[in-house]
Amino acid sequence: MKKIWFALILLSASALAKNGPQPCGRSLASELHSRVLFVGQFLAHPGEAGGLRPPAETPDFLLQTQRLITSVSDRVKPTVVHIESWSRRAGTRVKALGSGVVVTAEGKIVTNHHVVDKADQVQVVLDDRSRYDAVVLQRDKLTDLAVLQIKAPHPLPFASLADSEKVQVGQWVLAVGNPYGLDRTVSFGIISGKGRYIPGSEQGMTPLNDFLQTDANIDSGSSGGPLVDLQGQVVGINSSGIGRGIGFTIPAKVVREVMEGKVQQGQLERGWLGLYTQPFTRALAAYRGMPNVRGLLISDFAPGSPAARSGMQIGDVITELDGTAVEAEEEDEIQRFALQVSRLTPGGKVEIKVRRGSGITAVPVEVGLQPHLEGAEVETPYGFRVAEITGFRQQQFRLTEKSGVVVTEVLEGSPASEAGVEEGDLLLEWEDRPIETLDQVERLADAPAKPSLLLRFKKGQYRYFALLQQRGRKKS
Repeated sequence: MKKIWFALILLSASALAKNGPQPCGRSLASELHSRVLFVGQFLAHPGEAGGLRPPAETPDFLLQTQRLITSVSDRVKPTVVHIESWSRRAGTRVKALGSGVVVTAEGKIVTNHHVVDKADQVQVVLDDRSRYDAVVLQRDKLTDLAVLQIKAPHPLPFASLADSEKVQVGQWVLAVGNPYGLDRTVSFGIISGKGRYIPGSEQGMTPLNDFLQTDANIDSGSSGGPLVDLQGQVVGINSSGIGRGIGFTIPAKVVREVMEGKVQQGQLERGWLGLYTQPFTRALAAYRGMPNVRGLLISDFAPGSPAARSGMQIGDVITELDGTAVEAEEEDEIQRFALQVSRLTPGGKVEIKVRRGSGITAVPVEVGLQPHLEGAEVETPYGFRVAEITGFRQQQFRLTEKSGVVVTEVLEGSPASEAGVEEGDLLLEWEDRPIETLDQVERLADAPAKPSLLLRFKKGQYRYFALLQQRGRKKS
């Protein structure tokens, strides 16, 4: 309650400053003082029942603030949708719930990637309770965004994207979504921070986001809903919350880049260098005899990558990328470097300056095309998922193999998990049959499930047998 009243004082001050001199010769300072005094008295004197004693008459500035917030809420809520998606996990049909926002009158919708990840069916429920099947136009795991399309018989109300570069810490915002299935719930808060970094949940994956942080509530089911300013424009798409008062939102700038980006084979085209880096901390700098050098330390290269062919060396410290200084003492600064690289044009040339020994070396690099992230995948009824090895999978799991089948997901408590199978393991044999392609796995996984299954895997340089004992449901 105190938070809201304090916020109202701030809004009142803003309104006073905008409206200029006050009537009857009162100064802005004295008018603001009287309003602060009013709110202070309102909070300080409890009523007979222990509650707050209401004033005899609600001041105009409070009513104006309330009308503004409810007006924005009323405009935005019709653009927010409820999303249901279905996928198959270990032979079981799984339903996921989330939110989204309509961004064109023709029915284009933005939501989170994790809301529709691996879904084979997606449905959207509009404000009027009408339900439509949706087509997933784009899935972008690196930004946790997805773009859907529905075919409605009439133009839809839609929300426009704000310029998130102009968003300020302390700015008021509304989060709208469907937490726990409660349709179009509105919560109120501020922008608590900008440029926040959240590590990727998947091994080897650096998310391409500098999140907005907000104290507006983002709960389970709110994912994919909009965060809007007091003009009703979308400043970002809500992604996750980690407790009351701490939520993370994907900036509208990133949303626009995903919507307008060039798609190749179902994936956005992005620049790629193939570098493994780590922060060049002050301790490392002092140890290397470079106490004043700031940058990124190169720890490895992806095999065959543009960086590996460029002449850069392991142990070099990147100090500049295409004329922009690179400084990284924390993990989130690596993420910002990854964002810079992703925005480079594939096929173009960039100059990277590195500190090597006591000198600075300028290295020209041709920007590559980011490898396809996932490739085709197959879900097995034994609690693990496998995929073909792509360039991204090579980088993700540090594989030397360029072909074959790799484990990309293992469900906790599944037969595969209990047998010690892990993500990044290579599947070599299925009941003594050598495995070389994903098609082989697909055919074998579609056969009736056995009570026990003997597989052979490779973990690093170690090969092992795993006996999977089936306790789940048969894949249908």
